[in-house]
Amino acid sequence: MTRKIPLYLSLALLVIACACFLWAVTNSKKHDFEGKCLMCHITEPAKDAFPRDLIFVDEIDRLCDKCHKINKRKSHPIKVRPGKDIPLKTHLDKNGFLTCTTCHDVHKEEKSSISAEITGLTWGHVRGRAFCALCHNKEALGSDWRHQTAIPYAHSFGELTQVAGGALLDKFSTECLSCHDGSLSKAPQMEVTQGIWRHTAGKESHPIGVVYPRSGDFKDPQALSSDIRLFDGRLGCLSCHEMYSKENNKLAMSNNRSKLCLSCHKK
Repeated sequence: MTRKIPLYLSLALLVIACACFLWAVTNSKKHDFEGKCLMCHITEPAKDAFPRDLIFVDEIDRLCDKCHKINKRKSHPIKVRPGKDIPLKTHLDKNGFLTCTTCHDVHKEEKSSISAEITGLTWGHVRGRAFCALCHNKEALGSDWRHQTAIPYAHSFGELTQVAGGALLDKFSTECLSCHDGSLSKAPQMEVTQGIWRHTAGKESHPIGVVYPRSGDFKDPQALSSDIRLFDGRLGCLSCHEMYSKENNKLAMSNNRSKLCLSCHKK
């Protein structure tokens, strides 16, 4: 004969289980460096030290790259000197170069328990576009300021890679089309739905939001260049373009001799 657990005891166990789950979630650190200072530093650093004052066992960016496999061609530039005085200058390295830790506070989880503030591990209390605006503003950026101030991410290989809620467009494409719908960009107005997208007036061009074809006319998606991105198997703006690219029209790669086109199309 089985004995029933009293209702009050069941509720108590449920509360304990929920408390344990919440504790595990709120106390699980992405960066748990406790007792591991010498993994990155020559000597244990002072708590108020800035990156430019620290001595590391290797270049900061190579240390970060051991865990974070970031495509540097598709990310905010590093190992360059800012062309102007920036608020985050205290986080440049000893040579005045931008590094990963110019923007990211790798020990932020030890200072804050607010999940929204921890997201991205950026310095201070702002993130997203507001954080980018600390250094980037249209008065100082010249002709390309719109792209530079519109991008809400530093790494396009970050978390915004999924088609959300069954939507036909990935979040990156949604960001692009917030301007490239004819409202702000010089491009003609485009229909913001799945299908054919117009790049020049009166001329239809490449579709986005559609599933990458698996027919004989297209290369196997597993064989595509790492510069070509799919979003849950669908095409997006960043399948062909990249906001940090130095190519014409911000293409993901050079299209000399149709190299970009032939990355997917067999002919």
